[in-house]
Amino acid sequence: MPSSVKPVAFPSANGETLHGQAQSRPTNTSQRTKSLWAHGDHHKGISQSKSHHVPQWPRIQLASPLQRSLPDPSRRRQNTVVGKPGNSVKITDDRQLPDKSSVLRTVLSSVTEKPAKQERKLTTAADIRINATRMEPSDNSSVFNPAPLLEIDSMGKERFIAPHVKYMMKEPDDPCSITESLRHFPEEEEALNQDITGPPKYPPSNLTVVTVEGCSSFVILDWQKADNDSATEYEVISKSTGPAGNEESVMVTNQTHTAVENLKADSSYEFTVQPKNVLGVGPPSEAVPFSTESADPRVSEYISGKDAIWTEYPFQSDSYSECNGKQFVKRTWYRKFVGVELCNSLRYKIYLSDTLTGTFYNIGDQTGHGEDHCQFVDSFLDGRTGQQFPNDQLPQREGYYRAFRQEPVTFGEIGGKAQINYVQWYECGTTIPGKW
Repeated sequence: MPSSVKPVAFPSANGETLHGQAQSRPTNTSQRTKSLWAHGDHHKGISQSKSHHVPQWPRIQLASPLQRSLPDPSRRRQNTVVGKPGNSVKITDDRQLPDKSSVLRTVLSSVTEKPAKQERKLTTAADIRINATRMEPSDNSSVFNPAPLLEIDSMGKERFIAPHVKYMMKEPDDPCSITESLRHFPEEEEALNQDITGPPKYPPSNLTVVTVEGCSSFVILDWQKADNDSATEYEVISKSTGPAGNEESVMVTNQTHTAVENLKADSSYEFTVQPKNVLGVGPPSEAVPFSTESADPRVSEYISGKDAIWTEYPFQSDSYSECNGKQFVKRTWYRKFVGVELCNSLRYKIYLSDTLTGTFYNIGDQTGHGEDHCQFVDSFLDGRTGQQFPNDQLPQREGYYRAFRQEPVTFGEIGGKAQINYVQWYECGTTIPGKW
């Protein structure tokens, strides 16, 4: 890092201005402040622990309303064979032990009688209006759908349905992922020795908007290149109209698909693709409209009238990351700096530092693989994290660590003999920098 860095001012939620060089990192220590309850257990905050020790003495346990009450053991009928199909057989009646062949028949019959998973059938009236000739790759026929599984989003707004729109599904609790979505779009090889005598003559066709149900911050645009055309690149033009006026974004790609990121929730857009080569640009495609769905309140809290407080700023990190994109920083709720390095707007590496000009360190997890570190980017989710190596295979280094969500971090050794995991990237469902 340069010896002199201009101080950067960061706005906080209460309107004060926080300066980057106001603090210095405390002396390294591995000691924690411990808070004990009357029975001697550690106070772990308000969140559920990832693993817990089951006491060996009887105790009263308060059941959740969603939990099914257990039957009275005195009334339980004696079963000879219990268990789910495919599990090992457990004998519970000592009076009559079945022979191996009968057990095998029981298990096999349970497996063969298990009904096959039924494919989802869309029966909405919108299906009749869909042009089925658009984007029907033979190997992805079950991935792209002409209509969403649910026609309304998490806030009750109708999702956008049109002939040029396709929907992809994800599990409700999974964070949105641009990287995972792009796996269904193979990369194309660049054309070599192409005889270019002029600008492209024909516009791209079949421009399709692919959106993931439950993800409002990005779409994937896919189009078809004209036959015998000389286009080597494409300009992807995104326009939006809102209270702040018209906004336009242009990006360039050499593929016939691309992700458009950092879209605003509950907003209207228009997309156009224009071919180009070294001799000029060709005619644009037909413009297609799209409206994003509402922001999912299960991911993060939306504060009206405020944008995410992220500032682009290059910082020095103890790098262990698959990401090498832009770097952003912001101040956390307990007065540390969070630094993120982008793979894309939804996949990034998260670091922590005491000062803006100091080193940004990895964050270790004593009881998992960093899933709850999404709290540092204001996400309610336990996110998806990078490749999870055994902690003894991770290089030992200094860093911050904790065991549970809401717990303050401690600075010390992580990885290696410290038996504390850290990862190369996070997907938390929160978009950074958070605005288009």
